[in-house]
Amino acid sequence: MMKLLNTLLLITLFGLLAACAGPNPYGNSTDQYTRGEVNQIQHVRYGVITGLQPVTIDSEGNAVGTVAGGLLGGIAGSSVGGGKGRAATTVAGAVLGGYLGNKAQGALNKTNGVQITIQMDNGEVQSIVQETNANSFFRRGDRVKVIGGYSGKTRVVR
Repeated sequence: MMKLLNTLLLITLFGLLAACAGPNPYGNSTDQYTRGEVNQIQHVRYGVITGLQPVTIDSEGNAVGTVAGGLLGGIAGSSVGGGKGRAATTVAGAVLGGYLGNKAQGALNKTNGVQITIQMDNGEVQSIVQETNANSFFRRGDRVKVIGGYSGKTRVVR
């Protein structure tokens, strides 16, 4: 039992260390850029928000939670029992851990978003979905910038 507790404590410590990141001196942001998008020309167009619809954004195809849960469950299961019983608890722990890890990863991968409909200055109507940002709340009638680059990623900002 002590071996199991030590393993879980070690895993928790590694998880906490991995989650630590230095603060952004410009404040909090949910806007994310890839390395390929940095230092690239971005095209800016202007328009007015005509509609807002809350959405849920769900990440696709991330097996990290399933794999990590399976590994942790297998490790935990292997510290219980002995002989053939140990093999059975290892397999059961891996299956249960993989299932729970998949569910946890799915819950973590869901974020709040908003579908923003914009009447562009040139008359065109566009709809863009992006994560919500507590520092930037949109309302109908807001004049906004639509920023897009060669990467194909587009953002709406005030």
